[in-house]
Amino acid sequence: MPVHQVRELHGLQNLPSVATYYFASTGKPLTEEKEEYNRTSRHTRELTAEFNRNQLKLCCLLDDKLFVAESLQYVTSKMAGTKIQTARPMIERVETRQGLTLSEKTDILSVRLRDASLGHQANIESLRIVNRYLISQAHSNPMEYPESDTPELFYRAFQCGSYSRHSMELGFRSSNQPLTPPAYHDGTLLNSLLVNKDSLTNHCEGNQPSDLIALSDSPSRVLNILKTWGYSHRRGDMIAVINVSKLFAMRVLFNRTTTLAEKLGMKLWSGSQSTGLQYANPNYWVAYRWIPAECIECYVSEDLLQEACQSHGIDESDYTARLSLNEIVALKFQLLSMQQN
Repeated sequence: MPVHQVRELHGLQNLPSVATYYFASTGKPLTEEKEEYNRTSRHTRELTAEFNRNQLKLCCLLDDKLFVAESLQYVTSKMAGTKIQTARPMIERVETRQGLTLSEKTDILSVRLRDASLGHQANIESLRIVNRYLISQAHSNPMEYPESDTPELFYRAFQCGSYSRHSMELGFRSSNQPLTPPAYHDGTLLNSLLVNKDSLTNHCEGNQPSDLIALSDSPSRVLNILKTWGYSHRRGDMIAVINVSKLFAMRVLFNRTTTLAEKLGMKLWSGSQSTGLQYANPNYWVAYRWIPAECIECYVSEDLLQEACQSHGIDESDYTARLSLNEIVALKFQLLSMQQN
């Protein structure tokens, strides 16, 4: 979901959807005038709801355009080997005109939606082409991973419409988009100075938008986290399997939460330590700003990941055990073949 602050900057504030109705009393039907009033109220409420939905659509589209433009500049810079960085466009508050009818507001919104969509899909395709090119060239560059035991895969379980933004075309973006700029740092997240005590605490414990995206290297821990979700959020392929070497090739910055906490001099909460950073653990990693779609190998369901763990003898409390990409993909194709037969 877009950051509320950004919606206001775009001049996109929800219209109140309040309607009053007349109700017939026992044995006394409504007059034709009151029936007509109810019909008008219902229609106005429906139009207002549609207007608010389109406002949200426009806000997401404007956010996407800025994200794609900055990402294109970033990956082009990496491809060219030259830093191409212009000043970020300032998102200034848009003053909304007062006294307009709902019909007039709807017409203006329709024009803004049309204009915002111009060229957007072409820019997404251009970004994806350059992303794939960068990944294909990664073998020519030696990789020094940020941690000595950096895993082959990360997992991210997600729910649509909450936490960081996700799309099949663009992958994951931090929940603070579009306020999180690309990082032109060539080292690690640890030494980039992009994370401080406040931002790490907010990400691990808080509920404010973050520049970071949560990842796990443990399939067992992901499955245990999913047990705390409501059943409706656990259906379908809602676990992204992320190729770490491709993530590194795209120069996405990432580190363990515990490594970051140690570097920042933060104590970790534990049974014997009543104060300190909560939820950080050796399996909990964070990436800065984005996870490009080209780094996501596949999406799997909770059932598939659970079956993969069971078939390879990984206990639900074994957070050190790992699955390979080949093992996950092989099982996914096996299950697909069984469904088709």
